[in-house]
Amino acid sequence: MNGVITHYMGRSYTGQGVKNFYKEIIQEANKVYFFKGPTTYRLTEIFKEIGYNAVRRGKNMEWFYDPMHEDLLEGLYINETKTLYLQADTVDPIYYGAGHEWVPYYEAYNDRKLHDIGPIVKEKQITNDVWLSKGLQALSRAKKIHDEWELLIQGAINWGGINALLEERTKKSIGNIQLQKNPKVTHRLMGSLTPLGAKDTLESISKNLKNRLYIKGLPGSGKSSFMKNFGEEAKLHGLDVRYIWCGLDANSVDGIVIPELQLCVVDATSPHVYEPERNGDEIIDFFPHINQTMLNEDKIVEVRNDYASEMELAQDYLCTYSGESKMIKMLYDSAIEEEKWRELQEKMLETIR
Repeated sequence: MNGVITHYMGRSYTGQGVKNFYKEIIQEANKVYFFKGPTTYRLTEIFKEIGYNAVRRGKNMEWFYDPMHEDLLEGLYINETKTLYLQADTVDPIYYGAGHEWVPYYEAYNDRKLHDIGPIVKEKQITNDVWLSKGLQALSRAKKIHDEWELLIQGAINWGGINALLEERTKKSIGNIQLQKNPKVTHRLMGSLTPLGAKDTLESISKNLKNRLYIKGLPGSGKSSFMKNFGEEAKLHGLDVRYIWCGLDANSVDGIVIPELQLCVVDATSPHVYEPERNGDEIIDFFPHINQTMLNEDKIVEVRNDYASEMELAQDYLCTYSGESKMIKMLYDSAIEEEKWRELQEKMLETIR
């Protein structure tokens, strides 16, 4: 029987900068292979070969994507063996000889070709850093506007009603369950802004869960706090919790997964709108607890439009950044010596055999 692949974003581009949870996943892992070398498309081939070989052996795993490049893998994690294969510039091995291993692949490149393309790559990278900076600045402005949007709504919220909804939901979903163990808490990313707009992987994350609870509400109505509190209650009952963090606001969650309940709770409002489509799907409706007559609709429309404009600008910058990054990867990949690359791939496949 084949294993199951669950897809996540490896990083997200937020109003507070670029976010990832690789350090946390490294702490979960027993074995980590750190790939170090030029930025490349070709490592995705190796990761997928490792992944498909592991899946055929019945192993479940998680694949982590670079949101700027469709189908480009930054890493994969085999759950049963707790083995992580990772290319990420923001983390390095810590425990040499105790589960952390370098996988340098510089030797798979032709030095002469690297020397020839070096000046071009350098010029493109310097320019591209500017596009990324502009994109992140636009996201930061969008985050501040979104904060203003939330403040316009929070005064109209019946927080007592939201808290009662939380109590009702936790009683219904968790009840009297009490597991005699320390709960395990993990963190993942579901979505991010991409060159094609906001994207997420909820379908993959939730496909094998029996129950999906979709929260419907307005910005600032407490959706993230509701999910965090639901997760805290689950932990008190000994249940493992996976927090799925927001791809645009680094301090908010877009969902939680309670594996032992086969349950997830997710924010199902823009930019990730979801509706019930199968048995086990339910809506948690915040709107009865929002006094619409207290809302300044004209001001909300103005702020919402300002937010949309900044998000569109951020997407444009990141789209340019993505295009230039693609060219840089292709230039580096043109310097690969195929025989040496095949040797690297065979060496890494041996790690799962």
